[in-house]
Amino acid sequence: MTGDTTYGTVENIMAVETAGMRAFFPLPDFATRTPVFGRGAFAYDSKRDVYRCPRSQTLHVRKHKHTERVCIYQAPAAACNACPLNAQCTEGATGRQVKRSFDEVYLDRVRGYHATEAYKKAMRKRQVWVEPLFAEAKDWHGLRRLRLRGLENANIQGLLIATGQNLKRLLAATGWGRHHAACGSLVTFPWGSQQVVAAFC
Repeated sequence: MTGDTTYGTVENIMAVETAGMRAFFPLPDFATRTPVFGRGAFAYDSKRDVYRCPRSQTLHVRKHKHTERVCIYQAPAAACNACPLNAQCTEGATGRQVKRSFDEVYLDRVRGYHATEAYKKAMRKRQVWVEPLFAEAKDWHGLRRLRLRGLENANIQGLLIATGQNLKRLLAATGWGRHHAACGSLVTFPWGSQQVVAAFC
């Protein structure tokens, strides 16, 4: 299953992986959003359950945040304040902290997909097959904004727009518009194992 970064939440990834599918989602890179070292600069030691900073200082577990489902690792304040890389690593004076999700095993699995050809192929297909349809639905069919509140109404609007898009492709595939039929006549189009009967007015 593919999706953009917005869909790459821990909850979505867990649901997809638990259902027996591979979650091909790009993960947000928070390291590019801060002026200090990102979490990728810290190496995790699974045997000792600690992180090591670029200067080999150990970050031990400080606390668990069950509401956010993350574990906080922190380096000693004295070691951080005396470090020559302090300005590049943290803006605080209490020691650098690193967060690790309780469900990090799923995120690591997804990161492992990123280097595979299957992941790259799926994302290329998404760019060609899926993204243009989303853009069409937003720009031409009003999907940029929902007209009614509620999940059921949102689903109805989405399904109606998708139906309209599919009908356009059906008509294009059957050559409608290039061959004229008499007003009110019925024309039968073959479509797979079924036939579509259309009335022209």
